[in-house]
Amino acid sequence: MKVRILFFLMISILFLPSVFANDFIVPRLSPLPAKMEKQKVSLAGNWLFNPSPESEFWNKGNVSGWKSIEVPGEWVMQGFEVEKGKPAGYFRTFTVPASWSGQRIKLRCNGIYSDSRIFINGKEAGSHLGGFTAFELDVTGLIEAGKENRIAVSVISESLADSTSSGSQYAVHPLGGITRDLYLFTLPEVNLSMFHAATLFDSTYTDATLKAEVEVMNESSDAAKGLSLHFILKDRNGKEIPLKQNTTPVGVVGVGRSEKMTLSFPVTEPDKWDSEHPVLYTFTCQLKSGKQILHETTRRIGFRQIEVRGNQMYVNNMPVKLRGVCRHEVMPLRGRSVNGDIWRRDVELFRRGNVNYIRTSHYPPDEALLEACDELGMLVEVEAPFCWAHNTKVSDDKHDVVLVNQHVEMVNLNRSHPSVIMWSMGNESTLFTEYFKKASEVVKIIDPTRPRIFSQWGPDADNGELEVTNHHYPGPTGPDKYRNSKRPVTFDEFCHLNAYNRLELAADPGLRSMWGPLLDRMWNDMYHSQGVLGGAIWAGIDDTFFLPGEKAVGYGTWGPIDGWRREKPEYWGMKKAFSPVKIMQKGNMTADGIVRFYVENRHNFSNLSECSIEWKVGKKSGKITADIAPRTEGDIEVRLPEELRNAEIMELAVIGVRGFVIDEYRFRILPEQLKEQTQEQTGTLSWQEGLDAIEIQSGKGHFTIDRRTGLLSAECNGKTVLHQSPSLMVLPLNGEGEGIQMVGKDQKFEPYNPVCEDWLAQSVTFVPGEEVVSVKVKGNYKEAEGVLEYRFHKNGEVTFTYDFTMLQDISPRQTGLVFTLPSSFTHLDWERKGYWTVYPEDNIDALKGEAEAFDKSLPVSGLAGPSKQPSKSWSYDQTAAGSNLFRSTKENIYRAGLKSKEGNSVTIISDGTQHVRPWIEKEATRLLVAGYNNPGRENFLIPHAEKGYRPLKRGDKVEGVVKLVF
Repeated sequence: MKVRILFFLMISILFLPSVFANDFIVPRLSPLPAKMEKQKVSLAGNWLFNPSPESEFWNKGNVSGWKSIEVPGEWVMQGFEVEKGKPAGYFRTFTVPASWSGQRIKLRCNGIYSDSRIFINGKEAGSHLGGFTAFELDVTGLIEAGKENRIAVSVISESLADSTSSGSQYAVHPLGGITRDLYLFTLPEVNLSMFHAATLFDSTYTDATLKAEVEVMNESSDAAKGLSLHFILKDRNGKEIPLKQNTTPVGVVGVGRSEKMTLSFPVTEPDKWDSEHPVLYTFTCQLKSGKQILHETTRRIGFRQIEVRGNQMYVNNMPVKLRGVCRHEVMPLRGRSVNGDIWRRDVELFRRGNVNYIRTSHYPPDEALLEACDELGMLVEVEAPFCWAHNTKVSDDKHDVVLVNQHVEMVNLNRSHPSVIMWSMGNESTLFTEYFKKASEVVKIIDPTRPRIFSQWGPDADNGELEVTNHHYPGPTGPDKYRNSKRPVTFDEFCHLNAYNRLELAADPGLRSMWGPLLDRMWNDMYHSQGVLGGAIWAGIDDTFFLPGEKAVGYGTWGPIDGWRREKPEYWGMKKAFSPVKIMQKGNMTADGIVRFYVENRHNFSNLSECSIEWKVGKKSGKITADIAPRTEGDIEVRLPEELRNAEIMELAVIGVRGFVIDEYRFRILPEQLKEQTQEQTGTLSWQEGLDAIEIQSGKGHFTIDRRTGLLSAECNGKTVLHQSPSLMVLPLNGEGEGIQMVGKDQKFEPYNPVCEDWLAQSVTFVPGEEVVSVKVKGNYKEAEGVLEYRFHKNGEVTFTYDFTMLQDISPRQTGLVFTLPSSFTHLDWERKGYWTVYPEDNIDALKGEAEAFDKSLPVSGLAGPSKQPSKSWSYDQTAAGSNLFRSTKENIYRAGLKSKEGNSVTIISDGTQHVRPWIEKEATRLLVAGYNNPGRENFLIPHAEKGYRPLKRGDKVEGVVKLVF
């Protein structure tokens, strides 16, 4: 037992003394009462606010001329501006029940950004430095129970806590405000001031020891005698699990003193908690005086144990791989002050996307996120609120208050959550020894059960002192580089999504679909590298904020889900890449109806027998299971009944251990039976030569080749279907986008779609014929020279062959021909071959689909997306160039067509090797048919994307064939 002095009023964190790593203060966070709803007064709601209050405004009995503001919330997001470095004022009145008289009253603040002073009825209750950590004040002597009371809060957004976290810099707006929940609650004068739980398994990981850390505090005026602690453990069904010696006497606790106790309870064969089986128990601690319960509190706990052995992390003796995302607290209209059920929604979204790990970049989250992770099953790396901290000078006298205390508060609040598997000391900050070494030591003292990590650009930034190391953006060579690392390595940031190459994204949202295969290849290598613990995609959610006036700020569109929590194309790529069940076909169906598959079970904890694999052939379906241990491989087979043995296609859906679909596949189990067809040309083919043009009639199409330019235009049914075309496109890679952050400028970027310039036709050669008419045009652009050939067939089919030689060096994103159609061509349909065999129907990457250029009921947005809650999925967001679904590249097409409002159509016929992209440009619809395509030039993604780059040098060829049917 240990006795410590109690401070009745919590002193300001600002003035905590600097201490050695083995001599530090853990600020009190009281265990909340089990019947909290009866002992709580919420202070959330409407307050009065003044961005420039008079000095000592807290002494006033009331205020006038102040404006209403919502709490929790940021003041900037609600239209207020506060002078940098100056305090803003909050004010409201409240009443607590008269029955609270004679009890201790605590004020819990889950987050005030970032330097605050709190006053009750004109007297200072305390202060706090740090915007992302919770704190508590004892306000008993300041409140009059049963009467109206005043609370005033002075808040400065800019502080050492703000600058060392880079919080406002990062979000491109001041984060100031009462940003998380706050409330009053009452406790008896003799109460529990601490209650934490931890678990430890025996050597066989069968039986466990449940450890409770408890502190009893006497805040009364008399010595507390006759006290005892009583513990109750219940399983997930509410059944009580007997605990040996579950009642323990507490010695006499003197006035103003505390008694700290550590107790251990053996538990036989508890159900384990892990991310695939999030089994929670309730652990209750009752502080009694005789038979009277003074204070009862409950924690939801999980029996799980974390260990680092060599270069692997084990959870419950199982080696784990972390399939993760980095998550910010973000809502487009609320900033970093989020609300509602957003924390649970995020965990559910990521869990369905096959994510099993969240890194809380770059600060501790609201505890509601961890509660959702505990319940739903998600591993968490909780990060301290430090980002690029080395850019801020912290003097020695401020060292602990800024660089240690926030770590202490983070760990003290969250260390009983089973979902938390490691503590991050900070993000991308150097000066480990000077700024973070002491904090790391303190964290280990408070919580020796979890490893620590220092999330940095490269390994060993922690001098090799922590249990886990990491590397941000190691590129495709990373998995092999760290295969035999001495410590587990996480890629805490990897496979950065397209975000800053805004000119490319303005032209082609399809870049987002191309990210998925890059992630798939990278994750596959990471999974098979022993030293790589896993990684967190950068990032999880778009970091976009719409300030009043619809000014977009933040880093932008770097998430698989947007700020409105809609799935983007990358979400499907993430779900497929992170799938814990990989299925590959092992051949065609046999004569007796057997289809065999190779299966890799990438679950960390679940045998494949816990999943259900549902097959579907035609209208028939069935289920199979297989005994394949976690992190191993095996074979499965499906035996089809005789009536299905001529079927060609089988669909598989894997239903995971938690009851939702974790992956889907579509396999061809018998070859498609095709007969070679000789296409008989029907229709008419005629032509007429003139001095200025060559006129050709083919099928329904009337084509005109301008002898001055060699370019072609077309009509069908008396309507123009093609303006003078084509143009060669050698679209350069372009990573520009007005910097990496959005700073309030208009996000309606002009799409980057330059075609080759200064076309000059050198010769036009007409070759007539009965079956085919050909026109060859020789000419040159500024960028290339060569030949265009048009071949006209009787059925209205026109083949465009291009063969050009580069005159310049260009590293292209796409190459091909661009056709110009009237703006009435706004309906696209397509069929294509995909990287995966299944895609959602409304995904821009669907294997078969249709899209309209515009929906008049929806707003036209910039690249940041809609500034108000959207009513449709992300695919239907639209810019002036068209909807995401319409203007995104469709890769590897078999067929794609554009239709006009008058009913005319232009169809591309291909073999799965070409790509199409339409867009609206002024008064025309443009259509690219590309023979080459790559994932673009997002700077952080280049190491992955560049494997597909084909830089063109002077003298290199750009060639291809495009087949159109009119």
